Amino acid sequence: MKTLRRLLPAALCVALLAGTLTSCDWPEGTRYVHQVFTDVDVTSGIVYRTTTTHTGQPIELKLDIYQPRGDTAAERPAVMWMFGGGWRSGDRTQLASYAQDAAERGYVGVAIDYRIRPGPGFDLIGAALDAYDDTIAAIQWLQAHAGDYRIDPDAVVAAGYSAGAVNALNAIFMPGTRGPATSPAAAAVAIAGLSLAAASADRPAAIMFHGTADDIVPFASGQAICDQSRAAGNVCTFVPYESGTHFIAFQQAADIQARTADFI
Repeated sequence: MKTLRRLLPAALCVALLAGTLTSCDWPEGTRYVHQVFTDVDVTSGIVYRTTTTHTGQPIELKLDIYQPRGDTAAERPAVMWMFGGGWRSGDRTQLASYAQDAAERGYVGVAIDYRIRPGPGFDLIGAALDAYDDTIAAIQWLQAHAGDYRIDPDAVVAAGYSAGAVNALNAIFMPGTRGPATSPAAAAVAIAGLSLAAASADRPAAIMFHGTADDIVPFASGQAICDQSRAAGNVCTFVPYESGTHFIAFQQAADIQARTADFI
């Protein structure tokens, strides 16, 4: 993983500070940490997967790619953002500002759609598994098209809010039991989420953000996943927001974006 090796000092710094709210003192203008680009180019509506809904109807899943304008780097890590909505609602525009922010810091920002299940007869597990399959497919699509968008194929980070955060954590913890044998994701970023799979050893690093007053995804449940991952020998940083609700993705956006970049 060439990009991740180049960013090793960042990973070591965060690993040493895991579980704290302290960040490293990066020099001003550090790429991948600070917002070093002012303009971003967006390519919208790219089809990354053609599949079927749970009712058997054909569906095209799309993503938007955000690239720093004027950037000359041959390969950039990518941060792939996934919306929240309980797998019932939402679309890729929800976290467009997060993808934009990633590009301003020098990453390739990505915002994706995945299958949701509006309407009656909702099956949470079925919906989550559909979304997991779409998440893996999107990462693999970015890797297959890395040359087209100057992405480092070994450095695609899965990130999301609420249901999207579950998708991101599932992408690092579920492979081996469903889908590929190993995770194609380089790391995971989870805002107000948890994993449906147990954390085992030799998994990619994660950073998790959670409000202590979250009444949709309980704070203790999210923290337990991070604790379990650390106990298995993985890197997991858990960032609590005192009195924060489930909606910290919008209430604490600037702080989450900065800490995410610092972590990666």
